[in-house]
Amino acid sequence: MLTLGILFFHFFPSPQHLIHGLYYLIRAYFTEDLKPRVDFADLDDPPVRYSDLWCVPLTTLFLTVPKPSTGDFVFVPWVVLHTMGYGSPVWYTVLAGSFFTVYCFMRYQVLYTCVGAIASGYIRGDNMRLGLVFAAGCHFILSAFEPVAFSFFSACVVLFMAEAKLRMKWQWELIPPVYPSVNLFAAPVYCFNFFLYGWEDKWKYTSKNWRSFDIAFPIVNIAFAMLLWWYYIYS
Repeated sequence: MLTLGILFFHFFPSPQHLIHGLYYLIRAYFTEDLKPRVDFADLDDPPVRYSDLWCVPLTTLFLTVPKPSTGDFVFVPWVVLHTMGYGSPVWYTVLAGSFFTVYCFMRYQVLYTCVGAIASGYIRGDNMRLGLVFAAGCHFILSAFEPVAFSFFSACVVLFMAEAKLRMKWQWELIPPVYPSVNLFAAPVYCFNFFLYGWEDKWKYTSKNWRSFDIAFPIVNIAFAMLLWWYYIYS
């Protein structure tokens, strides 16, 4: 859904934070928190956690960049699999990692998308209303740095994107990376991801392994992209 909204956003661009803030504030009023439930006799009343208070704002904020691109979402599986320690085929680690380094060098906003993706994986729903209020407040603050220029179609597109950010499933996207030209480096990874069927279920239902050394792959690739950027700017 979000990549489809981004595709329309290229035709009807507009500021996003003000509309996002208003929408999330209204949506919080109509949203009901989910009550945690575990079907065990000794856990009839599981504790309510407050991680939504920062996970919801982090998700919506980091997925809201001034010039979004569908290519940014192509690298989410690669980053998540290695950050969470799930592992991946060697060919995917090497080839997708190489394209990620070049893409990150040319478009650093992909890092925002990956952070927002990881944050969305920790949204529980038991404090969704407060999370939406916090997200609305953050978007209102950032709206002070955006011009107020909307059209009817652009406002509809931004509203569509605002809701889509709360419903991310991180499945294989049907919308390919088509714009801008840097997505030439994302197109091969878009094809690679087709062979990772079901990776989002592993992410949703499997415990996270933050102690895995696989996290070294995204760290090294990001560091190398930063070195390339530094050399390009100061050489």
